[in-house]
Amino acid sequence: MRHLLRIPLLLTSFLAIICFGEVAGAADDPMAVAVPTIQPAAGFYAGPQRITLEGEGNYHYTLDGSTPTAKSPRYTGPLTVETTTLLRVAAFGEDGKRSSYIVGATYFIDEPDTRLPTLSVGIDPWRLFDQNSGWFLAGPGADPGHWKQPGANWWTKREHPAHFDYIEEDRAVFSATVGFRMFGGMSRLAPQKSFSVSARSRYGKKRIKHPVFGDEGNDSFRFLVARNAGSDWGRSYIRDALLTGLLRDESWDLERQAARPVQVYLNGKYWGIYHLREKINPQFLEDRSGVDKDSLDLLEHQESVKHGSVRQYRQLLRYLKQNDPADPAVYYELEKRMDVDNFQRLQIAQTYFDNRDAGGNIRYWRPHGPHGRWRWILYDVDQGFGLHQDSAYLRNTLEFYTAPDGPSWPNPPWSTLFQRRLLRNADYRNAFVNRSLEYLATDFAAERVLEAIEERRRALEYDMPRQWQRWRGKEQHWRIHLERLREFARHRPHHLREQLRQFFAAGEDRRVTVTAGDGGWVELSGSLRVGSAGQTVDYFSGIPLHLRAVAKNGYRFAGWEGLDHDRPEIIQDLRRDLPYRFHANFVPHEHDLADRVIISEVHPSGGAAGDWLEFHNRSEEAVDLRDWLLTDGGGGEMRLPAVVLPPDGYLVVCEDRADFLNIFPWADEVVGGLPFGLNKRRETLGLYSRRGAYVNVVTYALDGTQPEDFSYVLALPGLDNRDERNWMVLAGAGSPMEANPEGVSTAVITPRDYWTRIIVGLSVLLLIIYWRARRTEQ
Repeated sequence: MRHLLRIPLLLTSFLAIICFGEVAGAADDPMAVAVPTIQPAAGFYAGPQRITLEGEGNYHYTLDGSTPTAKSPRYTGPLTVETTTLLRVAAFGEDGKRSSYIVGATYFIDEPDTRLPTLSVGIDPWRLFDQNSGWFLAGPGADPGHWKQPGANWWTKREHPAHFDYIEEDRAVFSATVGFRMFGGMSRLAPQKSFSVSARSRYGKKRIKHPVFGDEGNDSFRFLVARNAGSDWGRSYIRDALLTGLLRDESWDLERQAARPVQVYLNGKYWGIYHLREKINPQFLEDRSGVDKDSLDLLEHQESVKHGSVRQYRQLLRYLKQNDPADPAVYYELEKRMDVDNFQRLQIAQTYFDNRDAGGNIRYWRPHGPHGRWRWILYDVDQGFGLHQDSAYLRNTLEFYTAPDGPSWPNPPWSTLFQRRLLRNADYRNAFVNRSLEYLATDFAAERVLEAIEERRRALEYDMPRQWQRWRGKEQHWRIHLERLREFARHRPHHLREQLRQFFAAGEDRRVTVTAGDGGWVELSGSLRVGSAGQTVDYFSGIPLHLRAVAKNGYRFAGWEGLDHDRPEIIQDLRRDLPYRFHANFVPHEHDLADRVIISEVHPSGGAAGDWLEFHNRSEEAVDLRDWLLTDGGGGEMRLPAVVLPPDGYLVVCEDRADFLNIFPWADEVVGGLPFGLNKRRETLGLYSRRGAYVNVVTYALDGTQPEDFSYVLALPGLDNRDERNWMVLAGAGSPMEANPEGVSTAVITPRDYWTRIIVGLSVLLLIIYWRARRTEQ
């Protein structure tokens, strides 16, 4: 009997191990637990610093950028650094094996002032500077008789772990161990080498979590490139970043790299000015376009596969060669296989830039699936804007990009094939000319480009003397190339305009002014948006102009001022010699259920259920939400699927339906696929009918003192949800599918908590039974 009574005790222990052992075991990465806390933080300091390591590990460290080992000095007490030093440290067990991730910090002591962010890299010195195998040196395998020096160490594709500090306003905003690789093409021949860094879980962090490029890029990255300015090294240092930065307007619809100038330190030594860039690879496309990085084809140059397959591209190429795009049916089929507008905008930009290397730096991609279309990426354009010729603005790049028999470089026939074939189609030709003229009047207008040049010059000017000193550069060369950029910006619009007129046999100028009332915009040639500020463009007679009025959400088109034309689209031939003016009117447009179908709860803090929001139908009728539009303040949009919201019913829209239901299994009306995250501080969320009529809008601005996990809720379901005084912040995972009365706790029990409590209860019950049985036996 005594042995049988032990069964409940064993069962209790087993259940406790299952319940709590799993939770504790999964809570932390053992390699992260032993990581020390380094004080003070990495950054710039005046005078010596006393460095301490906080933790319970057996720590070994280095001060020269090299990887710490069990043979490195052991930390026994505070360290004092009096000169710029890069500390790397890790914990080691008694067996000499590393038991933590490697961490580090760079201390800049009495360094010269800078106006740039700082990127500090710490790496084993032998990895870069060993006479035989160092990646920054040619090595014994290089062929000195060939200008490319094939076989040189810097052509390696290998990766080596390195420390990475990113510093803004004198303090590190991100630090981690990353993978270090050489980067670039012919720019590897420059003494100041480009390189890339990669965040990987095996080094300790999966992402570089910081908005490196401000509003222009993402908030986190797996890969970054420190670029030495490429072909522009030793010249203006800004060409590529300048030119890609001119294409910020969303009408361009081109994948392009964000850029930010930084100063780099290597193992504590100043290494010069670089441009930090995004790295073009499948992860870049996933981060930028939302596609699955494992479900796409990425190619470069003629047909070189970077990721995926070349099969679909060859099918497109074969179709283009065997069929005439002048035929509308063929052109329509091409539009299904490739993003023709995207390709055309790339050609417009490259033509304006007079990029002499566009035939070599071609990158293009396609998401998998029956509707995936090929798109082109703007990449590496620093051979433009007169890099090698001060009068490059005179060049007829239209002829260059349509040459059928160019040399193997820079414009071989395969690189001009798409443009030559597509120009056979009248619609493509007209759009190419009109869009070129529109961008010459806006993004490529001389005054706008000149200001962009000055902005980038100002960003570098303070730090350039140190760059010249480090790499034996000359201020004169920098000034010459800056002026060359200005000359190109001043003169290129006029010469390209006349080349367009001649190449396409167009007529005289026709001035067109377009404006739009509040509540919408006018789209020029399916591209540029013109609002109430208006835009004037000098077009050519003989080439039809396409205008389309587009209402904002919550408005509808109300006609063209002074025209007996009630349709939003106009095709104008511009044959008459007179100034043309077009003004589009719009009026508010509300749905019959405006502010009766409302947003009643917002959960922007993520967590296991992800971001989500809740709709509530306060009307007495069921509402079909098919194709209704949900928007956020950042331009994100989601069309709702076919779902009916019953009277007084609730609906949740979340990022991932399975994740949400894992936390709230009782929720019955849940739609997944929310394509944008919800901002924890400031957000505007709108709900509109399938035809754009206003239904409901909620705006919030929180002070940042909210708990880590919270919901923003309408206090009572009948209150006006447009009045922020009727909303409240409640801690917890939220209360979906029900009202949020003020004062009611919204804490929920997750599935794990639920089973934990059951198991604990059973365990206690079995212990009581065991205790009573022992007493009875005694």
